[in-house]
Amino acid sequence: MQILIHYTIQPAVFNYYNRDGTYEFNYSGRIAEVDKFYNKYNKVQDNLFFIVCYTNLSKTQYCIGKIFVNSFDKYVYSKVDTEIQNEIIEHLGILNVNTYDAGIYYKEYTITENLDFKSKLVNDYASKIKLRFFNWEELNLDVTILFDKMIALLFDETNVLNIATAYTPSPRYTDKILKKRYYDALHKIGFISEQGINTNLTILHGDIGEFFMHTLVSKFIDSEKNLKYLYPKLIFKTTPGSAVKGNDGTIYFPEKNEIYYMEAKFYSNLNSAIKKAVTSLEKHNETSQDIIDPEFFRNIKTSRLGEIIEVTDGVEEKLILFLMCDDNYLEKDVQSCIETNNILADLKDKFEVLIFIFPILDKKQFLKYFEEYSTEKGREYYDQK
Repeated sequence: MQILIHYTIQPAVFNYYNRDGTYEFNYSGRIAEVDKFYNKYNKVQDNLFFIVCYTNLSKTQYCIGKIFVNSFDKYVYSKVDTEIQNEIIEHLGILNVNTYDAGIYYKEYTITENLDFKSKLVNDYASKIKLRFFNWEELNLDVTILFDKMIALLFDETNVLNIATAYTPSPRYTDKILKKRYYDALHKIGFISEQGINTNLTILHGDIGEFFMHTLVSKFIDSEKNLKYLYPKLIFKTTPGSAVKGNDGTIYFPEKNEIYYMEAKFYSNLNSAIKKAVTSLEKHNETSQDIIDPEFFRNIKTSRLGEIIEVTDGVEEKLILFLMCDDNYLEKDVQSCIETNNILADLKDKFEVLIFIFPILDKKQFLKYFEEYSTEKGREYYDQK
């Protein structure tokens, strides 16, 4: 993602753009630079950020806004909230750094982070997953911004091959073979169907939750450079309506001798998701012992299978709950919900637990959006068979 930075030594310029709200760009030279930047990147980026960098001999300050075109075809600047501003400055590595070069008043900078989502701690054991560079007001006004990114993640070919097939990278795989495996996997896990999918099926809800869990948790758990291996249970689905018994997934850290058993739930209500997840974990613990074939552990970094021969003796067992909901999305509400939930408190007394909450704003509307995309994607496949 490209970002436009404007350097100034004039406090009046900084103060103008450091105000909350939305207002037109001023000064013809500045408008010309914004126009050039907008026309260059508007069709290929979700956000167009404009940073004002004010510098003098003693300090460097930044303010950041998004570039839009209003109903009068004027370029406007809408100041972002503090969280987004801090995130951008951190990504660019420019905090307390003067990057001004004499005589150069506009520069483009690049953020190379590819993942559209981020994870933020709400306490010492729980994190909330959110779309990057958007605030909740923007997402509530247009939920399709979030839904488009969710759909892109669910139907990404690499994600599908890694999570729903026993594929391992090899020069033997042609593009044609990979494409067939991709569509076969989408059919097997029920993301496409020749007759059309039924979004009322709870098995489908569960598989969507598991897919998000495997994709997102594998990215966000453990920021250190330890080897991580994912055991995605969706590999073992044989038909869209079949359920794979046992925990929903596993992540193994051989260097740390830790293994996490994961449970995903996709409910409208966060408390209901917690209750169902804990019940499922207790049921798995009481009635079944997962039989894990170590050779199906996938190296998260390389995507390769077959590197793990066995799970070491005495491995430390921990739990992960991945909870999708639409009733709590603000940090304070999520925090209050999980910290006052007695069922969760009882589970934490027995096990070390990590929780990932993924608010999606409107489950019913998302499933409708998913169905429409599934129909379109399925048509691409079934019409050419």
